[in-house]
Amino acid sequence: MAMAVAPSSKFQVGAALLCEDGTVFTGCNIESPTYLGICAERVALFKALSEGQRSFKTIAVACGTNGACSPCGACRQILWEFAPELEVALDDGQGGFTLRAIAEYFPEPFDRNKLDPARKNRLV
Repeated sequence: MAMAVAPSSKFQVGAALLCEDGTVFTGCNIESPTYLGICAERVALFKALSEGQRSFKTIAVACGTNGACSPCGACRQILWEFAPELEVALDDGQGGFTLRAIAEYFPEPFDRNKLDPARKNRLV
């Protein structure tokens, strides 16, 4: 969270993605003055993907508020696409975490199974 760039919202989020091989990739939310931005969860995932990782175990998310802040819709979609078995650990703001499967946050996903069969294998 300390690395977050959130001049507009002042809402800082941090994420740590644990890969199956034990490697951890961190991310923070980043906002620009033109209101474009990216969430901590996607930063962590994209860093891992860009380094060749393809198997993920858990992502932990913290936002420093009283209570958990769950991933936004865009993050839920992309996490589901690349890690449908992912566990999501949300900081509860009181020193603990809530652990749930990504499927609990995203019960009816749009995924490659909805695509034309000729296009399915072009993803991932």
